[in-house]
Amino acid sequence: MDVHGIDLGSSQIFQDWFLEQLEDSIPPEKIVEALEGLGTTEAYIRALIVSYWRTTPQMERLIKHGLSMNDVVANETAKGFAVYRRSIKILQEGGPQMHVRVAEMRGALDFALDRLSKLPMSDLVMEAQIGIYIPLSVLALNEQDFDQAIRLASQALFIAEEMNATVSTARARAILISCHSTAGHVETTAALVQDDRKKGFRYSWRYTELVLANSLYILGNYIEAESILTSLAERTDGAYQVRAHSMMQRNAALWGIGGLTGEVPPTALGEEPFGWITEAMRALMMATATPREGKEAEERAAHFATAIHICEQSDDDGLRIYQWQHVFARWVRATAYLGRGEFSSAAGVLERLDDLPDAMFDVRVLSLGAGLELALSWAAPEDFSVAKFESKLRKVFAEAEKIRYASAPGLAKLLQRWHPTAAAYLALMPDPITACAFAVRNVMKVGQQNLVFDDVTLPPVYACDLVLRALDFDLRRDFSFIQSDPGGSRKKKKDLLQQVGEVTLWRQPISAVRIAYGLLSHRNDVYHFRARSILATYGIRPTTTAIYPMMGTLEGVERATRDLLEGNLTPKGLTRKMLEAQ
Repeated sequence: MDVHGIDLGSSQIFQDWFLEQLEDSIPPEKIVEALEGLGTTEAYIRALIVSYWRTTPQMERLIKHGLSMNDVVANETAKGFAVYRRSIKILQEGGPQMHVRVAEMRGALDFALDRLSKLPMSDLVMEAQIGIYIPLSVLALNEQDFDQAIRLASQALFIAEEMNATVSTARARAILISCHSTAGHVETTAALVQDDRKKGFRYSWRYTELVLANSLYILGNYIEAESILTSLAERTDGAYQVRAHSMMQRNAALWGIGGLTGEVPPTALGEEPFGWITEAMRALMMATATPREGKEAEERAAHFATAIHICEQSDDDGLRIYQWQHVFARWVRATAYLGRGEFSSAAGVLERLDDLPDAMFDVRVLSLGAGLELALSWAAPEDFSVAKFESKLRKVFAEAEKIRYASAPGLAKLLQRWHPTAAAYLALMPDPITACAFAVRNVMKVGQQNLVFDDVTLPPVYACDLVLRALDFDLRRDFSFIQSDPGGSRKKKKDLLQQVGEVTLWRQPISAVRIAYGLLSHRNDVYHFRARSILATYGIRPTTTAIYPMMGTLEGVERATRDLLEGNLTPKGLTRKMLEAQ
């Protein structure tokens, strides 16, 4: 390795040479030794930079020496590296003194930029400036001033690209990706990482792969995100492998297809705590694996209560959580309240849906799905209109169709997993959302024969029970449907169980009355025509000759629904009758 013929003043030449040494398997610490051996200030600064890039054993000594040298570029290069490391530590530790420490370091960095601006411009001066802009952007992230963080990182990238310096450009690009990711700009983040993947040299590529996977999850692209993390876990070990596995576990739980068993990995130092997210989703998955009938209904309600408690505790413990996690916690609580039949509590949680982050497609779909589910219930407040939530969900899916990295079918599957009634409504309304078309399988066809999920035929009295439960009638009796058909009904109850990935789900049939009610709440003849068509196709109540205690209620549902169809009753009137019947 010959360092004597290298133009150390040119960042392009030096950084290309450095990458060639790495390709030849020269250890970075040997490169640092050779540079120090030249004995010049310029060579020392290059040694300091290499030592920092690769965290060699000489790094601490070189930073301290650089801070004490009688050279502005050496001083400020060392300061930039020292402050960057300190800013990351502050981000990890948090605490009441964080803002004071951030202000102190920002002042030191601003002073550094002022000193560097007075020097004749050279590649080393420009690299020192990059080394100041990067920690300034991290400090802005500490303060959640995302616009400023992005501006500073973009300035660092601009300077690096002007020098055509491969390593500096890759480092600045990685910081810019981190800024956009932390700010929640998922589409931009995905585009930047995909562009980064095409480069010959990538800085912090393991981190940016994690960021890309997370963005794709948010955009509903579960399959590609999972593929990226699986590949990352196979190619790495240690902390990044753990982070890949924990992200897969968390998102499998969010999508309700896995993550139900096994230890939840601890949050790595500096990350926002997310173990509670997996735990909350586990409680929701356990609830949805439990039937809504008989004694099991109490167990189901208890699991929903656990999910609510976990989300409330995440705030009570004072954890630093970003906007995505606040919105997620609201959605979990609303969904759990809906599952418990506590509609007023669900409405209270969902009142602040106007502040949903535009880029967070997964929590937007879920939160709006919970709102639509509530709007389709008899107990919905007046301001929870079906039309409003339908419009907002149409907007989300229309946006997803236009974004290169998003998956409307993936978002539809996510919605159907947790809010099947909302997904079925979107599939059956006029000008339906085509990605939700599969959700019509959840709607029961009732009458002389009772069919659901395309392959489950239901006994008459059991179908009666399920229609009433789908309309939120709380039937507090133990398996009343079994009285007429003990063996057959128990078997059909088991047929409603389904394996979704690694998770068991007790599928909830949907009554066409609920969908028709939502359509008839519009002041639009096209919607009213569709409601009539749906009721003609799917029916209102099962036909049975059995003596069934709730048959009068079912007949009341049918009469009221037909009155609504014929214009003899308003949606508000139907709601009032249904609430009285309960």
